[in-house]
Amino acid sequence: MKTTVHILMGSNMGDRESYLVAALDRLAAVEGLEIIATSAVYSSEAQDMEGENPAFLNQAVKADYDFTAGELLHSLEKIEIDLGRTGKGQREPRTIDLDILLFGEEQITGERLTVPHPELLNRPFALIPLVQIDPRLVHPSTGRRLVEYLTLKARQQVTVYRDHVARSI
Repeated sequence: MKTTVHILMGSNMGDRESYLVAALDRLAAVEGLEIIATSAVYSSEAQDMEGENPAFLNQAVKADYDFTAGELLHSLEKIEIDLGRTGKGQREPRTIDLDILLFGEEQITGERLTVPHPELLNRPFALIPLVQIDPRLVHPSTGRRLVEYLTLKARQQVTVYRDHVARSI
């Protein structure tokens, strides 16, 4: 049975846009993952990081997935390593960051994975691209639509970097 998943891709090192493209290509090759939609690419200042850091580019991906959240996490971590990610879990610049924001309606709490992503509702750079590709999306824990969490202040923290939305028909 397929589960609809939402993944956030982010990069703030090197050729950020190229890292997003490379990550998306690798996601498309993950066994059991069928990409349904991708958001525009958004730019935002680095948050929760020490010192001065380059701005992030972020893009959301909506996909159907055939396996477990743990298996998806393993695939995402392999892509991160393949694209030069080091220091997983540390708050430092990264070539690519792939986060499972939502895994269907599931609520998962584990050592390596928490879904919905625990900071989702506090991160406009994740909420805005998610709402763009799935405006009716509901947070599994609160039961409220994600768009309800987007304040004017939150919307001003994120700008469109490259306006492109792709959806399967």
